[in-house]
Amino acid sequence: MNLIQIERGMKMTIYEDLQMRPVSEDFEAVFRQVEGDRHFVVLCPALYDSFARLQLGASLRISFTSDPNIYTFTGRAKEKQRTRGLVLIEQLTDIETLSSRKYDRDEFRMRVMVYGLPESKLSDVVFEKPQGNPDMSDLTYDISAGGLCVVSNTLLSSKHDPYYAIEFMIGDKDRFVLPAKLVRRSNYPRVKVGKYDYGFQFIFDKMPDEKGRLSRAILSKKLAQR
Repeated sequence: MNLIQIERGMKMTIYEDLQMRPVSEDFEAVFRQVEGDRHFVVLCPALYDSFARLQLGASLRISFTSDPNIYTFTGRAKEKQRTRGLVLIEQLTDIETLSSRKYDRDEFRMRVMVYGLPESKLSDVVFEKPQGNPDMSDLTYDISAGGLCVVSNTLLSSKHDPYYAIEFMIGDKDRFVLPAKLVRRSNYPRVKVGKYDYGFQFIFDKMPDEKGRLSRAILSKKLAQR
């Protein structure tokens, strides 16, 4: 994916970040046009109004969705255009494909606890419930053997972003605490039950058996609902 492949009118989520952590509310932007190899224009009144502060070298994390893929890259605001609301952004990193949907997802509503997870913990074979309060507690929108989605009014932020530990129960006996990577952060949720849409991808590198156990638990719940 590159800039010239992005369609005019594509909705984008832009937030100021510090080491991949959001430090402010998201900016809602609309892609307008490409300006050269590494620059493009978006329509974003909030970003336009915040331009003076962002000139201090703030990094911007930009993401957008084009089914079935999610894309993200880093940029910075270069200059305001004459027309109010239009901002020229410089692309600093290549556009990365974060995920594509490989698993069927089921619309189960379950309570999930989301905790920031140090990257060093990804090598752990067994995960326990992290100490302290969760960074977010809300209901899932959907889940699969590959990950889950949460639509929430909570702006999720952790010094360990994008890695998290996700705790949840499927049914009365199947409890999971799984490492995951936040691969989508959008304020264009697919349903109007919350302001933010978060997509998490489970990391099973050190615990392959948990993937099978999760698949079986999801199947059992589906059969029980018939």
